Amino acid sequence: MRAFLAFLAFIAVINPILAQSEQYCNSNFGFCLEYPERFSMLTAKGATDEPALFVADEGQTKIEIAGHANTAHWSLEDIYYMNFEDYLRQNPDLNIIEEKFGESQFEVLYEENGQLHYFRVQQRPGQYIKLSVMLPAERRSELAELSAQLSVQTPNP
Repeated sequence: MRAFLAFLAFIAVINPILAQSEQYCNSNFGFCLEYPERFSMLTAKGATDEPALFVADEGQTKIEIAGHANTAHWSLEDIYYMNFEDYLRQNPDLNIIEEKFGESQFEVLYEENGQLHYFRVQQRPGQYIKLSVMLPAERRSELAELSAQLSVQTPNP
């Protein structure tokens, strides 16, 4: 019983450490990104210059987020096509591993030149937000946890 209580106390102490995060907000596009505090932000805090870039693991892991005006009213399929179909034709070594499409967002996981790229696009009226994560392919097991820790909040349109 004492061992179990000690374990619970350990989890209570370490869990807040693991869950600590920072926040980047972009007032031009009205979104905020929660990201793990182990990442260093290479964009000035509070700046709205696009894209915002964050690095960790001596530059091996990168997060990038950008807002884009959608004045042409592109659909998610159009945005996907612009980002992947042409790129795939130009880069036959690119390997799309997984794709998920939802009502207002899509996600793509692909590998290229030993790097994993996770790409998420969220569509909002008149704009869309692109989030990407890049890390070495041998660290794929870390990607699910990291992508779950990246939270993009937007006010309801």
